[in-house]
Amino acid sequence: MTRLIVMDCTPYGAEPSGSRRRAEEILRRLPALLPDDVIEAHWARDGGGPAADVHADNLVHATVDVSCKGGLRRWWQRGRDLRRRLQEAAYSHLLSDHGPVVAPARVRNLVTLHDLRFLHGYGGVLRSFYGRTCYGRALRRAAVVLAVAPSLGAEAQARFRLDPTRVVIASNAVSPAFEPDPTATRQGVLVVSRDEPRKARGAALAAARAAGLEIVVVDAVRDDAELRRHYASASWLLAPSLHEGYGMTVAEALACGTPVIATDHAAHRDIEALGARGIGFVPPPTRTADGWPEAVRLLQGAPPRDLQAPTWTWDDAARTLAAAIVGSDTCGEGPRPALG
Repeated sequence: MTRLIVMDCTPYGAEPSGSRRRAEEILRRLPALLPDDVIEAHWARDGGGPAADVHADNLVHATVDVSCKGGLRRWWQRGRDLRRRLQEAAYSHLLSDHGPVVAPARVRNLVTLHDLRFLHGYGGVLRSFYGRTCYGRALRRAAVVLAVAPSLGAEAQARFRLDPTRVVIASNAVSPAFEPDPTATRQGVLVVSRDEPRKARGAALAAARAAGLEIVVVDAVRDDAELRRHYASASWLLAPSLHEGYGMTVAEALACGTPVIATDHAAHRDIEALGARGIGFVPPPTRTADGWPEAVRLLQGAPPRDLQAPTWTWDDAARTLAAAIVGSDTCGEGPRPALG
């Protein structure tokens, strides 16, 4: 039986993000794992469409009249449009980021959980209110909750009293474009992040200055080749964020042969648990005048030579997702990260 699977790829914002990268990497692989099904990928009108190489005979891209901005308003609009689409074409499966959950009696909803920042003081007042009052109900209505990291799945299960049999870990991974460049000259420190409070970018700047090192800050790079050059040209990547769902930049830097100094929190520890080596963990930076002294001490030492990116791959993530769609483990074998 052919299934019509709708995948919501309308991100929160037009800038590069982990959710956009995940959508594209999954769509590069999922159609081949489900060759008898049709996948309909929805993209926001102002969020940019997929990369040119995201295509397959059983994959259809559609631009929907929904803005990628607007927070809860965007989420409400997306639910409305998905219900309308269900009336036009009775899709059997819906993959969405954070929700919404549409007609769970008729549709197998799979909700991808990227982070729980609203539980940690980030994300704005409205998102925090929704997250603390309604989000658990939405997750409990989903057939499957797909967490992008083991610790994230464990936290969601505990916080929202989710059925553990419905929580599946389909971790993020590193794109094949990221690999070492033996011709690159390494110097200085790199930070790859948006400028928002939870990213604590100022702590990285202060640490580099205190260590007497040059620092390069990359905010938004749409080209993987350019981002790879940044990783491969740095002696260190600094990852000072106070909260993440998955440390994408940490994994990418290691894949490019760049050692990492990272905040010691669950998302960064997940990278190590998935097989990575070459991360120096330090306590979170503070807002006091002393900056980030633990990071400074590591920067003044010799970088580690034993480096490895996580062994979990996007192929593993896509196989896990395909198995969750059909409700079994018949779509291939791969390592299964456990709940953290």
